[in-house]
Amino acid sequence: MRCCGRRLVSVLTALFVCMVATVFVTPGISSAQCDSNMSWNPATSECKIPPAAPAWYTPPPAYAPSFAGQDVPPPPPWPSWSPVAPTWQVGFHQWGVYLNGVWVPI
Repeated sequence: MRCCGRRLVSVLTALFVCMVATVFVTPGISSAQCDSNMSWNPATSECKIPPAAPAWYTPPPAYAPSFAGQDVPPPPPWPSWSPVAPTWQVGFHQWGVYLNGVWVPI
């Protein structure tokens, strides 16, 4: 029984030391005054700006979903008969709505 008690105390002590170290070390690492789009390098203590986008990259249109390609046409107006807004369907490559589990193109 003493062996189990000593092991339990040593495990709890190790966990407590780890928690204390985490409490004291984490604020030092996360206190870097970097912007949200920058990365922190703890080895050199500097904030790095992400690299610029390559010249060939063109961002998708603002109205296009993140998963759509570059050739997405603008969304149609919301039809009066539809209870939901039109969504882009990549498989059909068109705007439409799902009504009762059925795809209805617009």
